[in-house]
Amino acid sequence: MDISLATVPARALLVVDGRGAPEDPAFTAAVRALFAVRAALGATDDVPLEGTYAQDGDALRFDLDAPGGWHWTLAVPAPPGRTADAVSTAAARFGAPVELRAHPEQRVAQLVHRGPYADEKPSLAALYAHVAGRGLRPAGPHTEVYLTDPGTTAPGDNRAVLSVPVWTG
Repeated sequence: MDISLATVPARALLVVDGRGAPEDPAFTAAVRALFAVRAALGATDDVPLEGTYAQDGDALRFDLDAPGGWHWTLAVPAPPGRTADAVSTAAARFGAPVELRAHPEQRVAQLVHRGPYADEKPSLAALYAHVAGRGLRPAGPHTEVYLTDPGTTAPGDNRAVLSVPVWTG
């Protein structure tokens, strides 16, 4: 696996926080709300969905076999120049809990996972082993940036960037 260190720039994100499995109605509703609010704010370009995951409130734990305990933050980039008030107004039109959140610059270790999301264990293990092997420490929960749409892509063809923020000091 090709694992690299990268810097994710500071950016504004539209986010929804929740918990449970991706098959749960709350997850699906959050995805729809993010893209609906983004469109209502005038965005017309396609962007990938991002999900940051922790387990039962433990930011450094994630159990693929227990999705009912997942705490997630789903996000998409906010259109430039949008304010929290504009996001709140757009979100209210959809009855959605979408917020504008500033995301700071982060140093991350990352790799591209190919295949079903249920088969991420070896990719995540390799990512965390790489972090430890370089003398780094995880600085928070891992994030997945979905490069393909699981609704239109065969599971074996799914691709997602898996990343974990790291302490470099």
